[in-house]
Amino acid sequence: MAIKSCICSNVSFVELKAIADQKKVKSIYEIQQDRPFGRSCKLCIPYVRQMLKDGRTSFDEVITE
Repeated sequence: MAIKSCICSNVSFVELKAIADQKKVKSIYEIQQDRPFGRSCKLCIPYVRQMLKDGRTSFDEVITE
């Protein structure tokens, strides 16, 4: 099963990537200013960090850091 979203905040990585691309932001903090996410369990943070590095919005592997 692919990991494609922040479940706690009900936001997909596709949506977060669109915000990052549109606003030309490069940090999690900057995206959070537009669309809050990653503030409960924080399990999505490593995926969003990886998304910012390589553009992927779907992950088959578990990322913990």
